[in-house]
Formats: sequence, C-alpha cells, structure tokens
Amino acid sequence: MAKYSFEFKMEVVQAYLNAEGGYRY
Repeated sequence: MAKYSFEFKMEVVQAYLNAEGGYRY
C-alpha cells in the first residue's frame, strides 16, 4: 500500500508539474 501511495503521489506530482508548472511559470 505504501509503495502504491508513493507511486501514485509521484504521478500526481508529475501531472501537476506538467500542467500547472507548465502554464503557470
């Protein structure tokens, strides 16, 4: 479960950086 949460978090972070960071900064 912890590994799944970690991988899921990394995916969310990547998506956030690609979408938000991309057009925000």
